[in-house]
Amino acid sequence: MARIIRRPLASKLIWLVVLTSVGASLRLTAVEQTNVDRPLRADAMEYYLTAYNLRHGGIYSRSPGALVNPPAKVVPDAYRPPGVPLLIAAVMTQRSGPAEVVHRMQIINIFLGMATVAAIFVAAAATLPLSAAIVVGLLVACSPHLVSFAVYVLSETPATFLIAALLTISAVALPYRAGTRTAFFLVLGAVIGCLSLFRPAFLAFAPFLALAYPERRDKWHCLLFGCLGAAIVVAPWFIRNALNVPHTDEPSLLAATLFEGSYPGFVYQGNKATFPYGGRSDPIFNAAEKSVALTLKEVATKIGENPLAMTAWYLFEKPAYLFQWDNIDGVGDVFIYPIRSTPFRHNELFQTIHGTFYYGHLVVLVLAIIGAIAAWLPLAKRQLSPDKCPTLRIASLMLAFVYLVHIPFFVATRYAVPIFPAIYLLTLFAIVILVSTGLTLIRSQNQPPN
Repeated sequence: MARIIRRPLASKLIWLVVLTSVGASLRLTAVEQTNVDRPLRADAMEYYLTAYNLRHGGIYSRSPGALVNPPAKVVPDAYRPPGVPLLIAAVMTQRSGPAEVVHRMQIINIFLGMATVAAIFVAAAATLPLSAAIVVGLLVACSPHLVSFAVYVLSETPATFLIAALLTISAVALPYRAGTRTAFFLVLGAVIGCLSLFRPAFLAFAPFLALAYPERRDKWHCLLFGCLGAAIVVAPWFIRNALNVPHTDEPSLLAATLFEGSYPGFVYQGNKATFPYGGRSDPIFNAAEKSVALTLKEVATKIGENPLAMTAWYLFEKPAYLFQWDNIDGVGDVFIYPIRSTPFRHNELFQTIHGTFYYGHLVVLVLAIIGAIAAWLPLAKRQLSPDKCPTLRIASLMLAFVYLVHIPFFVATRYAVPIFPAIYLLTLFAIVILVSTGLTLIRSQNQPPN
């Protein structure tokens, strides 16, 4: 009887199905029972408008166009990255209304959530013991942030899937043949390129992939072909912007986020009522967001006037908003846009999951940092075979990269959410290392002296 029970419990395929089903069930329930107040607003509205103009007029632009009275001129722009608008355009027809588009995007989010759970479980199962991999998959399946974001038409869910896919591909043993090896690194880079279409900052991550591979030859191949793979994906976007987007004094998202990120505590002149968009209360905000040069000048002036306080703000205080539980770029907790109802308020299972993750959030982060450091120590090599180290090192690099790349900008928890699969993988790796080390010490102490 024990063997009959033990055999399915040791099957990775069965656990893959179970964990994916759990993730699908929670996300489906969240979509069905969550009522978002105006789901197409702010970023989501600009994604929708861009997709609408692309579908109906063949112009990539966030202009309201024919949807306002009188109609606005539709001018090509590159304000929003193309990932989400292209997804929306793919599910939009000539007769699709906004509500129908939102519903279709939520369905896509559910499937992407399922794929994320499956991908991270496969990556974890290839790297860690099965029991640890199951916990990683369960954490990704149940994470309140990842579940709640399925209801929004935003970039977090597809970006999370692409990061999980990157970790899964990296868990594949490096091919022996040179041609296959080249294709492997090209695919890794292409995934980064796709990720940057949703989160542009991640394009800069492509060169860092090379650090995850111990062999000098692999580092050079990964650097060359990984960057090439990313470039192939993003090249059409940059070429289109260079050829078709006119130079105007329209607002720059880069300038705006740089400017907003320079206000300690995200408040203007100590006024807490301006939190978290203190920069927008500054009289020069409208001018600054149209000029990266002016923004950099203003930021440099602030740093020059109070270097110690600004250094503390950028390096220590601001990153807390990136990794804390509450998302400040929205209504708080795990939500972005206001909600009228949610299973996290009335469903006992969802409330239990929420409470468990809420009180364990800091522990998870601390363990993830330990795991990120351990991935580079000889201890990891003794615990894992060499072909398993790159996955953990890429997860470690991803955690460090997200911290460093957001130092200059406005930050919120939603910007770190896509790397939650990497964080959970590192958390369980840290537990595996700590348990293994503890057992080794106990055994050594219990051995009789020679």
